[in-house]
Amino acid sequence: MNARSFVAWTLRHGRALWIVALLLAIPSAWRTASMYIHLKSDIEALLPRESTSVKAIEELRSRMDGLMYLGVVVDVGDEAHLKDGDRFVDDLAAKIRAYPPEMARAVRTGSSEERAFLEKHAPLYVDTKDLQEIKKRIEARRDWEASRETGALLDDDGPPPALDFKDIEEKYKTKLPSHGGADDGDARWSSKKLHLTMLLIEVGSSFSAGAGSANDLLARVQDDVKALDPSRYAPGMKVGYSGDVAISVEETSALLSDLSLSSVVVMVAVVAVILLYFRWTRSVVILVPPLLLATLYAFALASLPPLNVTELNSNTAFLGSIIVGNGINFGIVLLARYVEERRGGRAVEDALVMAVGGARVGTFSAALAAGVSYASLALTQFRGFRQFGFIGGIGMVMSWAVAFVLMPPLIRWLDRGGKTAPQPVDEKARLMTWVAGAVDRFKVPVVAVGVVLTIAAGLTVRHFDMSHLEYDFSKLRRADTWASGEGYWGGKMDELLGEYLTPTVILADSPEAAAAVALRVREAAKRPPLDEAISLVRTLDDVFPGDQAAKIDEASQIRDDMTPKIRSLIAPEKRADVDRLLGTEDQTAITVADLPRTFTTALREKSGRMGSAVLVYPRPSKALWQGPSLVAFVQALRAEAGDARVAGSLPLSADIVASIQRDGPIASGAAFGGVVLAVLLLFRFRSTTVMVVSALTVGVLLLAGAVSWLGVKINFANFIAFPITFGIGVDYAVNIVSRYEEDGRRDILAAVRSTGSAVGLCSLTTIIGYSSLLLAENRALFLFGLVAVLGEIACLSVAVTLLPATLLVLKGRGTALLPAASKRPS
Repeated sequence: MNARSFVAWTLRHGRALWIVALLLAIPSAWRTASMYIHLKSDIEALLPRESTSVKAIEELRSRMDGLMYLGVVVDVGDEAHLKDGDRFVDDLAAKIRAYPPEMARAVRTGSSEERAFLEKHAPLYVDTKDLQEIKKRIEARRDWEASRETGALLDDDGPPPALDFKDIEEKYKTKLPSHGGADDGDARWSSKKLHLTMLLIEVGSSFSAGAGSANDLLARVQDDVKALDPSRYAPGMKVGYSGDVAISVEETSALLSDLSLSSVVVMVAVVAVILLYFRWTRSVVILVPPLLLATLYAFALASLPPLNVTELNSNTAFLGSIIVGNGINFGIVLLARYVEERRGGRAVEDALVMAVGGARVGTFSAALAAGVSYASLALTQFRGFRQFGFIGGIGMVMSWAVAFVLMPPLIRWLDRGGKTAPQPVDEKARLMTWVAGAVDRFKVPVVAVGVVLTIAAGLTVRHFDMSHLEYDFSKLRRADTWASGEGYWGGKMDELLGEYLTPTVILADSPEAAAAVALRVREAAKRPPLDEAISLVRTLDDVFPGDQAAKIDEASQIRDDMTPKIRSLIAPEKRADVDRLLGTEDQTAITVADLPRTFTTALREKSGRMGSAVLVYPRPSKALWQGPSLVAFVQALRAEAGDARVAGSLPLSADIVASIQRDGPIASGAAFGGVVLAVLLLFRFRSTTVMVVSALTVGVLLLAGAVSWLGVKINFANFIAFPITFGIGVDYAVNIVSRYEEDGRRDILAAVRSTGSAVGLCSLTTIIGYSSLLLAENRALFLFGLVAVLGEIACLSVAVTLLPATLLVLKGRGTALLPAASKRPS
């Protein structure tokens, strides 16, 4: 169908087309809203459901009660006020204990219960061999003393057998993760040195990390803190929140607030630049409604089978703003051609025919290229990339189709001539008129600078390696977390407790298999890379002692051997330690039911079975989250686990890094190859294709060079900017070269002055969409916005300066760059 027939069809059926479009918008809006309601900020939502770490954590949730906590950390400012802080914590704990059990299963202010239990039953938690060694040393010293008193000692000058049990005592200091207080002998989680105290809320078994449950719990605790008024307890007392619940609320709230702000900024800024460019108020009504409809259709179609994208994550949350910023390009080019023809004196329908005929090839190629670049992400296994590719690719296609179908009738309804028509403007005042003049005047320096920067960028890209990937996901959280948020208070909690609360869990199929895994992990923890990473390995055997009868008998015999004489020979400061190891005289065997509940957390399955899990507590060192050590840690655990599954946040993080390493080259190669193929299909094997692809290549090289020069590392969010830049960036060169060909290759600068203005506006609206992410608190989204903006600037600069300057320089030397002019579309 030629342009005239197509325009006639849209005008004839315009009313029906708009009615259908608006009716389809109703279910589309509902589907889109549902996806945003189910927004998830956790990194698990980025990985494919079949990934090793996701399947492991799903199994963990199905077998075990949740291992989720909310810590309330109190900084009293001065150790003199520590008791006041403890009093505040006790009062707050009393309030929290009244919460429903599904919200707060337990509240703890210290490890007194665990310590009391261990002291009462200490010999049961000492290996039988160690009890026998204690008895052996005591008996040796008893016999030595008896021989000396009776004169039967053969060597009076030799030293007596030592009554030193330091080696055995050290072995059991960290036998169990009781999360003891930082101050020795204090069962409370308090520290004078750190002037901190805290309480810990263990959430209910039915609790979800979703925004609803987490928000409800944190909001209720905050209300109770406010009601107690910390300043009444001690001047300057500060209260903060840490743990899984606090992280979930903090990151989700950041996404939602960033999303609201960016949506407003994008719409206001886009409307403003449209009005400034067209100087025609009706241009906003012509461009915005079709664009919003296309955006709704994109989300709705992606939510349907076979794609089934039913929820958004931290990668896809801002796709609405991005589709608006990118998708408006096609409508802008179409409307710019129409306005140009109207200002040239053509009637409405003739101007529409010329606009559709002149814009459809360039915009369709741009839409196809952009769609291909988005679709390349769908080839990966990474869920964050795939969903971004599905929605974005559909969004580009829908934006082009809706613009060409719905804009013509809307234009005819709104442009009735006279004051309703676009008014003439001074073209000399256009920015691109100035740019074209500068390119004409400085074409040789422009080419020289472009060549130097391209070569420098190429040399920089050659040295790209895995060190340019971001392993430290803590740098991708919201910006203020380390100053006043969970990152700040979580660090204080880790310092106070000396270990992470949430372990990495190895799920075996039986207690015997778990015991074998634990043995291998403990041996591996004696050598790199696990020696500096693991604080404790815990199994059922550590909390429920075996061989109890033999241990009770050995302890009883040791107590019998501990005569007053022998006790007097033990250093006074060590007697209490020995007494703790021996426990009480009425020692009896214990059952699983006797254990403190915290001992069996994550060891007792929902079915009641116990002993099939191994808990690995990492050291609270930020270095574990940085560099290849994270991946090495998880790989080493999986190697020792064998057939058992390794579940937790660290395996999830490691799998994200592995996914970027695996899927990054696939997506980039597919995006570039797909864009080149799209250009070939539209322009065939002509010099036009060479110029467009060369411009794109230079733009992408400059982007990669800028990212490296600025020290920006690639992460799971900003990597997406590269394949997208292939599709969006080629748009500008395509439209400039298409207009140059259409005008008979007479004047490349004329193409820059005319189509270049529309291209500049397209890039500006796209930059606005991306720049809205620069306002985001979430650092991953900020870095995505930064890289995407750099890509836009690079590709636009090449299209409107370096490409035309190169054409002018080569043309001045008599070099033909393009084939004979193509006919203007009819």
